[in-house]
Amino acid sequence: MIKNIFFDLDGTIIDSAPGIIKALRYAYQQAALSVPDDSVLRKFIGPPLLESIEKYTKISPESELARQLLRGFQEYYGRSGWQEMRLYPQIVPVLKQLQQSGHRLYIATAKPQTFAKQIVDYLEIQQYFVNLYGTDLDEKMQKKDVIQRALQTEAISDPQQIVMVGDRDTDVLGAAANQVATIGVLYGFGTATELTQAGAKALIKTPEQLIEQVS
Repeated sequence: MIKNIFFDLDGTIIDSAPGIIKALRYAYQQAALSVPDDSVLRKFIGPPLLESIEKYTKISPESELARQLLRGFQEYYGRSGWQEMRLYPQIVPVLKQLQQSGHRLYIATAKPQTFAKQIVDYLEIQQYFVNLYGTDLDEKMQKKDVIQRALQTEAISDPQQIVMVGDRDTDVLGAAANQVATIGVLYGFGTATELTQAGAKALIKTPEQLIEQVS
């Protein structure tokens, strides 16, 4: 039986595309680099930023240029970008119902913990979560590291009692590295193919469908 549910943040609880895309544009402009198309920038959302910079623009995450892009992104995002997002419709009633049914809810995100907590507090949804786990501002942690830290801190030892809910393959792979299954969401930034190939055990089109999956 599923007792613990780990939620990704971007693309699962919030639509954070506007702020993240604007912050990425700002970062590339500040670095005097050609700005990737928005269709590419959307693919950055979810995984650690340095990982996406390398994957989509072939810039080494160890380079000074990558660190410059990270600083530029965090400058804009920390100033205003973090507020340029919205809760997905029906996510709050779903969180409330899951909590009332006895599930313990957590956030496990590749977003820096500082930003994640700021967003959760701003949206006034912190009461639904037992705890929140994210990365450091250097964004070198992988999703598997975030999940591992959460499992250890919360003393959750039985992977059969937990499920990860996320929209990108990094959520699925990070969970699998900790023997945790993932329910992939299709209303976020990933695709059914991406999630299925990574090994998601189920896919949902709306937040409400999660209730059926964990009951």
